Amino acid sequence: MKIVLASLVACLAAFSATAADNAAKQHATDLGARAAMSNMFEIEAAKIEIASGKANDAKQFAHDMIRDHGKAGSVLSDAAQKDGIELPAALDVGFTSKLAALRRSSAANLDQAYLPTQVTAHEQAVNLFESYSKQGSDGKLKRTAAKILPDLRMHLTRIRGLTSK
Repeated sequence: MKIVLASLVACLAAFSATAADNAAKQHATDLGARAAMSNMFEIEAAKIEIASGKANDAKQFAHDMIRDHGKAGSVLSDAAQKDGIELPAALDVGFTSKLAALRRSSAANLDQAYLPTQVTAHEQAVNLFESYSKQGSDGKLKRTAAKILPDLRMHLTRIRGLTSK
């Protein structure tokens, strides 16, 4: 009886550890997917602004987003790979729809369409990276989230300044 009970306790402990590992892996996978899509969206939205926008400050911000998010995308991809997380290669329907709406904006209205999308995207990114850098499972992805977070905060401050003009 003691052997059966000990075996049952050992199985439950192993099951709990596996469940915790699976939850941590899922949390990392969710962060990776959301961060990668947000990053791709930032770059694609910036390309639209550069091609058709009118305001120089918005275009400069867009140029900076391509540069900064291009670097962040590489760092994020490397971290995810080291942690065994596969990142999506394409945007989901929500981000695709936002890009389509930007493309449909007239040149006269594009800046006013682009800037608010950047506020929202950067607010969401800051919240995502802040949460994961505090509560994510230890690993390269968590350290990378903490490393990227100050840049995201700076982008958010900057875009809020542009939208308040």
